[in-house]
Amino acid sequence: MSAITASELQQRLSEQLQALSQVGETLTLRLLELEERLGGLEEQLLELDSRSQGQGELSGDTGELLAATEERIARLEDLLTGQAGTTRSSSGRVQPLPLGRPNPHAAGAAEAPLELDPFPQDEEQPFMDELSA
Repeated sequence: MSAITASELQQRLSEQLQALSQVGETLTLRLLELEERLGGLEEQLLELDSRSQGQGELSGDTGELLAATEERIARLEDLLTGQAGTTRSSSGRVQPLPLGRPNPHAAGAAEAPLELDPFPQDEEQPFMDELSA
């Protein structure tokens, strides 16, 4: 191996410094664009907020979703602090509450909560070696 000369080292360092400054410039430009977009979204939010103040607080569906979310958060806090032992199934695993969403088509009807598996099982996929064989 040949020894790296001082001029080669200087050249390499200057190239890396230039690349680093280009990355910094790109990040700065993206940050400025994001700030502009955020400002526009904040203006839109203020407009929507001023429009919705005359329309009442929350719709019924939104209120139900917020209440269900608060219940879930309280339950998770209990689980994290170790206070909830009654929610365990016979296998000893903690069972999540069913995910209930309001049905906009059924006005005033009693709704059954929609249960979704948050972690569905994926079917087994072959390895790359098996595909090429």
